[in-house]
Amino acid sequence: MVLIDHDADTSIAATRLEREARSAMSYAGPKIRDVTGEFDAAAKQLPPGRLVKDEYFTLFEAVGALEIMDPKMDSGFVPEDDTAEPEFDVCRGLLPTEVLWIMDQLLGLLIGWHDGYPLSQTVFTSLHVDRLLSPDNRRPYNLHFGSSVSTGVSDTEQVIHLVLRAYCLALVKSCALVLHTIQLQNFYEEEDFVTHLFGRELLHGLSAEDALGSIGEAMNWLPTSDIQKDVRDALSARLDFIWTYVSLLTNDLNDWHDLTDVLDTIKATHHLAPPIPEAFSDKVQRQLASSTPPRPMMQVSWDLACQKWREMCEDTVAAGRLTTEDICQSPQSLQRAIWAFAYRDPPPNTYARAYLQTILFGAERLGENTSFFDLLLVDIRDLVLAGDPLANPDNFLIEVPSDPRHQSARIMEVFMDKVFDEYMNFFRMVCQNRCRIRRTFTQSIGVLDSLEAVAVQTDADLDAITPMRNGDVLLCPMTCWVRYQKLQIMIWTIQLGIETDVYLPHELSLMYWLLSWILERKLSLITHSEVFLVWRMSEANGMRDTRVVAECLSSQDYLRSLRTQVEAERSLSIALWQLFTVLTAVKAIKPLKQDYARELLLYEARMKSYLGLTQDPIPPLSEYKAARSALGSVQEVCGTTTAMTKQAKSHLAELKKMTPHQARYVGTEEQFKREVKQMETTCVAIAVQTSQLLRLSVHQAEMGSATSEEKLGIEATVPAPGSRYHDWWVVPQIKSTK
Repeated sequence: MVLIDHDADTSIAATRLEREARSAMSYAGPKIRDVTGEFDAAAKQLPPGRLVKDEYFTLFEAVGALEIMDPKMDSGFVPEDDTAEPEFDVCRGLLPTEVLWIMDQLLGLLIGWHDGYPLSQTVFTSLHVDRLLSPDNRRPYNLHFGSSVSTGVSDTEQVIHLVLRAYCLALVKSCALVLHTIQLQNFYEEEDFVTHLFGRELLHGLSAEDALGSIGEAMNWLPTSDIQKDVRDALSARLDFIWTYVSLLTNDLNDWHDLTDVLDTIKATHHLAPPIPEAFSDKVQRQLASSTPPRPMMQVSWDLACQKWREMCEDTVAAGRLTTEDICQSPQSLQRAIWAFAYRDPPPNTYARAYLQTILFGAERLGENTSFFDLLLVDIRDLVLAGDPLANPDNFLIEVPSDPRHQSARIMEVFMDKVFDEYMNFFRMVCQNRCRIRRTFTQSIGVLDSLEAVAVQTDADLDAITPMRNGDVLLCPMTCWVRYQKLQIMIWTIQLGIETDVYLPHELSLMYWLLSWILERKLSLITHSEVFLVWRMSEANGMRDTRVVAECLSSQDYLRSLRTQVEAERSLSIALWQLFTVLTAVKAIKPLKQDYARELLLYEARMKSYLGLTQDPIPPLSEYKAARSALGSVQEVCGTTTAMTKQAKSHLAELKKMTPHQARYVGTEEQFKREVKQMETTCVAIAVQTSQLLRLSVHQAEMGSATSEEKLGIEATVPAPGSRYHDWWVVPQIKSTK
């Protein structure tokens, strides 16, 4: 018989349960450990470009990480020591000098909005503007409820309810006018400009004329007030500024220099204005229709704001100057003018670019005597059909169906209708920011390639009516013209990619090689057009047709300028691709380590924009590898690069001798000369770096410090965008590491 001690068993069980409970409580309790150091150490072990992804961190968990009452996440959070709404009274009287500061602050915030900041961080932070835009406010949009201010109020109240109110009304209407102009043209929301109004309406019940009328009332009241003369003049200058600005936006005035003249007066009296920051608050954002938490109010210095205003005025003046009648009649001069505008330093803001688009595309014609159809026809005639009856505008007026001129004109008209939209994009898209220009042109390549197939059929139809051949060689004008445009777009996409630093340093040799390949084909098209141009000139001389001869001579000068420029660019691209290739071969430029990358896949990824071409496709990787293998030694490459650089300099010297009408750069003479000078400087820099490479390689070979070219102690760095002699031609900086 066994006796069981139940008390002992109970004691043992209680002890075990207590131990397990303590263990469970230790797991349930919070454990805080600083992992910042461990995280930094782990992050340093990751190579650049390596993507880290947690397969189990789902969208639900990401949204669950957003915390209520976190000021960075919760838009409705109000700290305990803060108020939900600003406590500043917009109806109370202010000193005239304080009103000056509010006006100047609004000018700075307005130009900040032009630069891409949203209204919620700029103009809408003004409590006076917020009161005018409040949903419970109606026409005539007073700063208070009820009728307008009576004549018995003090001047400090009148300067608020009359002067500042009129100023704010005109400023808000200017925002509405700017929005209207920008939204009618091509731009990219959030990327270029923020059009979101956050649930507010920009005084839809008040016209721009009414706003200007309120400015006039305030201007008439100021001379009768008791305000000091210098302050009164300062207030008048600010009212004059906003009146001029709105008048320019409504096209009542057209000289933007008037705005800069008034700006000088404002800048000279800014010292009279003591700050009153409580008139602005980012708390206004809590009442706006927005899904994001309140953002800090934009801060801009007064000097920077004045500089931005001056730059915008200068850009709008330049937009009008670059679109005169003489420039618009030539598609090549117009295209150069738009590129010159896009490359102004600093780049024009969104409104200035929209203003240029309005001038060009706001009506059905470019100027009084040039239509878009005429612009396209002139482009085709100058490049491939100078002196040819096919490009005679009179042919499009013939209505006899049996007339060959009528038949060919109809075929030409159908073709031009198909290419018209894409052709106009060559002008319109240059008005965008630099990255968007490249992206849009990349998309145009496939469209132009499909249009080239249409051009082939058009040439066959035209040849059946009017044979266009010199012996056994066909002219194929429409095919040549479309292919030329496609090659030009491809060139621009590569050059813009280099400018925007899309390509890695070791990829520049490939891109400059492809650029030289495209330029070679572009040069062959120009040569083809020149051969037929000489043939037509000989026929025209026999007929003694002065109009045809004049067209041919003009086109001959233009084609010669194109050939000279293409030869200069081709020589530069050959020099650079060989230089970058040899620098990569000697390990002076080292590619990034990519464990899973394959050369063919990298080539296809970089050439993705051009792989889909069916008409004259780009060369395969094997052709590039063969060209790279045939370069030879470092000394041989340096000799070839030096020769190519000399050729480029001679072509640039010839290009400089051509007149604006010959090379089609009327209106952009200064920009053209500056670009040629930059390319000449690039040639000199290439020659210097090539001689440096040759000297280092020869010296190290003589000293016995290298047994092979792959072990040369040379390092090359690629200058960043903005520090290059020319944005499109990158010259590596070579130095010895031994």
